[in-house]
Amino acid sequence: MKKLLILAVALLLSLTTFSQDWSSIPVPADAGSGKEWELQENVSDDFNYTFNPVNSKSNFGNGKWYNFYHNTWDGPGTTYWKYQNVSVQNGRLLINASRWDQGNQSNPWNGNSAKMGLPNNGVNSGCVTSNSRVQYPVYVESSISVANIGLASCFWLLSPDDTQEIDIIENYGGVNGFKHLTHISHHSFIRSPFHDYQPRDWNSWWPDSRVSTSYGWGDWAWNNGNRRYLRLGVYWKTPNHFEYYIDGELVRVMYHNAIATLMNGTWEYTYYKEKNPANTTDAWGNNVGGMPTNGSNGYSEVITYATGSSFSFTTLQSASNASNGINVIDPGEYQGGTGFTKEMDIIINVESQSWLVSRGETPSDSELADPSKNQMEIDWVRVYKPVNSSGGSDINVIGVNLSPSTLNLSTGETGNLTGQVVPANATDQTMVFTSNNESVATVTQSGVVTAVSEGNATITATTTDGGYTATSTIVVSDDAPVVGQPLVIEAENFTATGGTFNDGFVPYGVSTSGVGINYVNSGDWTEYTVNASGTFDIDYSISTPITNGTNIELLVDGVSKANDAVPNNGGWDSYSNLSSSSQVTLSGVHTIRIIANGNNDWQWNLDKITLTPVSSNVAVTGVSLDQNNVSLQVSETAQLTAAVAPLNATNQTITWSSSNTNVASVNNGFISANGAGTANISVTTADGNHSATAVITVTNQPVTGVASFTIEAENFSTTGGTFNDGQVPYGMNIMAGVGVNWVNSGDWAQYSVNVPENGVYSIEYMVSTPMNGGTQIQLVVDGTVASTDAVPNNGQWDDYQSLSAGNTVSLSAGVHTFRVNALGSNDWQWNLDKINFSTGSNTREMAENTLSLAPEVYAYPNPTTGIVKVNGLANQDYEVLVYNLNGQQVHASTIAYRYKHQLDLSALPNGIYFISIVDHQTIRKVRIALMR
Repeated sequence: MKKLLILAVALLLSLTTFSQDWSSIPVPADAGSGKEWELQENVSDDFNYTFNPVNSKSNFGNGKWYNFYHNTWDGPGTTYWKYQNVSVQNGRLLINASRWDQGNQSNPWNGNSAKMGLPNNGVNSGCVTSNSRVQYPVYVESSISVANIGLASCFWLLSPDDTQEIDIIENYGGVNGFKHLTHISHHSFIRSPFHDYQPRDWNSWWPDSRVSTSYGWGDWAWNNGNRRYLRLGVYWKTPNHFEYYIDGELVRVMYHNAIATLMNGTWEYTYYKEKNPANTTDAWGNNVGGMPTNGSNGYSEVITYATGSSFSFTTLQSASNASNGINVIDPGEYQGGTGFTKEMDIIINVESQSWLVSRGETPSDSELADPSKNQMEIDWVRVYKPVNSSGGSDINVIGVNLSPSTLNLSTGETGNLTGQVVPANATDQTMVFTSNNESVATVTQSGVVTAVSEGNATITATTTDGGYTATSTIVVSDDAPVVGQPLVIEAENFTATGGTFNDGFVPYGVSTSGVGINYVNSGDWTEYTVNASGTFDIDYSISTPITNGTNIELLVDGVSKANDAVPNNGGWDSYSNLSSSSQVTLSGVHTIRIIANGNNDWQWNLDKITLTPVSSNVAVTGVSLDQNNVSLQVSETAQLTAAVAPLNATNQTITWSSSNTNVASVNNGFISANGAGTANISVTTADGNHSATAVITVTNQPVTGVASFTIEAENFSTTGGTFNDGQVPYGMNIMAGVGVNWVNSGDWAQYSVNVPENGVYSIEYMVSTPMNGGTQIQLVVDGTVASTDAVPNNGQWDDYQSLSAGNTVSLSAGVHTFRVNALGSNDWQWNLDKINFSTGSNTREMAENTLSLAPEVYAYPNPTTGIVKVNGLANQDYEVLVYNLNGQQVHASTIAYRYKHQLDLSALPNGIYFISIVDHQTIRKVRIALMR
């Protein structure tokens, strides 16, 4: 400990704040009721020891750290992380920067061409990674003196699979225009195809009155050689709740759908205005689907909900509830909608980022040689977790979720599963992943699944506390590529590699990069397993700065099929297309080997191999429909099926149109009857403009005298409450496709509903509770109480039973506001599936989107895009058979029914289908329409 040093310094300069160990500094975050902070020794360090620079990857600090990044990547932009740029001296962790010299490098040696094509702009720097990881709930803080140079000083957390990142600090101490700001951010990644979300609102650049555009954080930290330190911390409280602290002051909170930031003395509460649809790309070709939209200034568009002089968690919750429903942690649900849950490494480094280099912010040789500028110092790192205090008690696990519930992979691919205990603030967050069939799919304890061979496997997550389980079905296929589509082999996805040349990095074989493979020497090879049939053209996305002696050879099952010279394109990472002079013929599963067979020691870098089917075009000669005349009543539907002739025509594309959409509309052959009259539905081929037409005659439905509609409980517009249950702080929780749960006394949900007809409606709740007494449900329409009813105990939370309200409600046709209140005295109330309304005697009659062809069985939605929900069966086993209109059986399965069940018909083509639900006594039939 440096207490003597602190005392001496304090005596000399009592008016200045100096770096110190943390023993006298309280943790600024609140550990919570009945909790206290416990230091995590394995990832905390005061650096009161010596670690001299070494030219090899080494552990230090009693094994807490090592002197490189957490994989083989050596830095962004023009950064080259080097082992010897890390040391510990005089009670400080030191990260140094220096000029990179391609011909005179320390380890790890980088044999590629200069990054960004700028050999004179390279920067050697240090990077430190923890050997142990952290996971929420956790408080991580460091005391940092940033580098006074045009580089980024960074202290951050990153998951081992590089998909979840929390940036506690990105400080640009000497970068013009940014040196007076601290960047507070995080990243949610999809690695392929690459997506990178981070908060890009203006408030993520945090200002401080201690610095200015002319006197930046680097100047402040250097302080004429009398270094000062900035404390930066994050409380990763839950998967959707981050709190950021600077010098012990709360400055920014990310919470579910809203952000609170302290800007120049005022707290601003904001939420995102809107987000980009899936699969959107920006003007530069970047994937921005699911990310918030940007304004003309380049920053994310936000709505300001409120401002205040002090932080209010209640205001932040209200902002989240009032938002557009866009999550601020992971708006695109790149992590499966679970927020940030993965263990993370602690990483400390200095780096030259590509955007800095592009705008001319590259340190000069003299700056990189100047000790007053080229060094980042870290006084200490401390990590705490909240644990039970003397009066506290454990929060028990009551369940676990695993997403996605089904994961489809091809042989050799990997995918991620995310487990989350319930409740999210349970004391023991740990779980174990297992596979029931490791010959099909294996799983790591981080939830990374690897597809081994074709078949099905079940991955189970089991909680340490209570042994609760959740499962995900892994479906591994080994299908040949679709006819007419290219087969892309990503170079880094090899099954094996080898070689004869020891390049000092990968002894024998190739190395993987963020793009493909590199460190490829003469004689190096990689192998891939493919399943394809046909004759293919061969194209390589490849790069080399070598002029002569570079070749690439392709073998199929050990037989050479193509051998091509690789031309010099000027760089190791300037990938361009090389079309082989040969073709390859495949028929099923094969092993493809790629060999670097040139005579130069260094060969090429490879991004991917594309095999494009070689085929001849077959022209369309006509098109026909399976029906020429169709009669429907209003609101009925029908399916037309088109057949392109000949059956093997190359271009099967067709378009549908209606001569009168007020009478009948069409979507991919699926007809909806909208109004009485006649309309022509036409189909037209893209190749040759051939067409066929069917006449649709629509008549009005007979008057039944009964009106009905249904409110699905999960489709509320807003929710709120007064009880914080730890799952949804205030309000009801959505069970997708089922209803609402986590309902406490005082919770409410509000709906906007278009009532179809005037009338007096009976009210039926589909509701479930195991609570004895103190449970009530109330319906309010346009501010007036319609009915208040006690909810009886039926023994379970999810065995939904009919509860008829004691009152009816008189409604006029049109839009009304419905509100459901939980009014009972018990803290825990009930779960709700839906509310049925009917002017007739049968309150079970479903609304417009629910079809019932058996008195007690319902299938909805109808039409469906693939997932069908079935209601109303008794609890037992059933056989489910699905038939098309030709009477052919197209699906069969068995279900162990517990009130509600989902069928997945997404593999079937659009059309009308009959579902037969069979037990030992009865066959129930339900008709459903599949439309996409």
